[in-house]
Amino acid sequence: MRLRIRLTRDGEEFIARLRPYHADVLHRALTCLRARRHGDTALVIQVGAGPEAVDALAARLAGEHPRSFDLRLSAAEVHLLHSALTAAPLMFLDGRDRLFSEERFHQETGSFREHFDSLALSLVEEVSEV
Repeated sequence: MRLRIRLTRDGEEFIARLRPYHADVLHRALTCLRARRHGDTALVIQVGAGPEAVDALAARLAGEHPRSFDLRLSAAEVHLLHSALTAAPLMFLDGRDRLFSEERFHQETGSFREHFDSLALSLVEEVSEV
């Protein structure tokens, strides 16, 4: 499985080449954060955007994607995706010591933390290369 999102530049925007699995992971990262209900201010702190922007981007990623597709993104949306990928695992800290629960993360996201981390890193690497 390829865990790298390819980005190309088009003026001020980026075009992300997403595989179906990428879209699913990104969608789950966004919806996971929205489901936590920590409030709008906390969401802005986590991802740099309010609920309307998060919901709009999640809607663009939702649904079945039978094949790879291109998604046009602003720099702010790339930031939002990167932040969601890195913030979502923090929602799965359990117990008094607040340790990460890989099992609960996988149950709720259908993915592994390493996949979230790899996709987040790929966004940073791709932006630095284009």
